[in-house]
Amino acid sequence: MNPVIPSSPSLLQMLLGLYGFLLPLVLYVVWSTLALWDLGRRQDVKPAAVWGWAIGIFLLPFAGPLAYLVTGATTLSRPLRLAAVVGGAATYVLVLALGAGIGGIA
Repeated sequence: MNPVIPSSPSLLQMLLGLYGFLLPLVLYVVWSTLALWDLGRRQDVKPAAVWGWAIGIFLLPFAGPLAYLVTGATTLSRPLRLAAVVGGAATYVLVLALGAGIGGIA
């Protein structure tokens, strides 16, 4: 019997695997930072609402920042919010699809 020697992954497979692993963390950091920064700048929100949003952002890792950026009355421009939320999510889906297509991400 001949033993099966596994082939080593290509550079592209390793990069897509790394991006597939790290991109959700980066998206969470960017979305949370953007939401908290906007929340801290707003003067029209009562302190109880600020604390509620901040607790929601920290306790609900992806849902909290996304809920604030999508439904909260932020002072951020709509194109900036769309680029951060939709662009980030679309980039992650693209990395996962490419990785699954070439065999780098299972």
